[in-house]
Amino acid sequence: MSEDKLACSVVITVYNAEKFIEQTVRSVMNQTVKNIEIICVNDCSKDNSVEIIKRLMTEDSRIVLLENDTNLKVSQTRNKGIQYSHANWIALLDSDDMWEPEFLERVIARRDETGGRVIHTSYRFMAHDGKILDSTFIVDDSITYKQLFKQNKILPSASFIEKSLLLKYPFYADNVHEDFVCWLSILKEINVAYGVKEPSMLYRLTEGSKSRNKFKAIKMSYNTYKAHGVPFFKRWYYTFCNAINGLKKYSKIKK
Repeated sequence: MSEDKLACSVVITVYNAEKFIEQTVRSVMNQTVKNIEIICVNDCSKDNSVEIIKRLMTEDSRIVLLENDTNLKVSQTRNKGIQYSHANWIALLDSDDMWEPEFLERVIARRDETGGRVIHTSYRFMAHDGKILDSTFIVDDSITYKQLFKQNKILPSASFIEKSLLLKYPFYADNVHEDFVCWLSILKEINVAYGVKEPSMLYRLTEGSKSRNKFKAIKMSYNTYKAHGVPFFKRWYYTFCNAINGLKKYSKIKK
């Protein structure tokens, strides 16, 4: 399908995701928006992730499987999928998260309403086993470059971005919050991202996730601000703000 007929390219990074990958991909297959391509990029998985994806490919011709020759980790794996993509808009999805059926419909409508180049949605939390928790993170109608410094409110799996921006500002190294560096760089240029209030994504909480390992998250936040060129004292101030806001976010989750 040509670029002008594709609503977007969906890029799913895959590494040892056999427990969740079928649910994740099917949540994309079941979108109300159908004119998409689904790009799964396998980062040298050692489990049955590839076999599951290949089986789904027999059901849906929109699915494409790319394979890394070596383990590139999430940033470079995302970049590879974006570079391969054929649409002018990119939707990102981690292999353990899921979308509501109307996710793409809502972000496209918000883009058309605002003329925005970055759109993101509110989301609900789910436990590792898939149980939907009674907790939701509601995003603002919009967030500016300056507002983003105090808390990274844009989740990769809840984002919809103009491809040209991701090619100009690719995802960074994995010793930082790779998505946060990307969003800061993009919003420095365009200033504002627009939010969809309706929760449209399911974010899976895993015990080993970077966002839940508090000490590691603080260290990576500091490295993120450093990579973005934030002066030393402001770097520590924003790291503190981000840590406090992160604690507030996760403390509200009802298990």
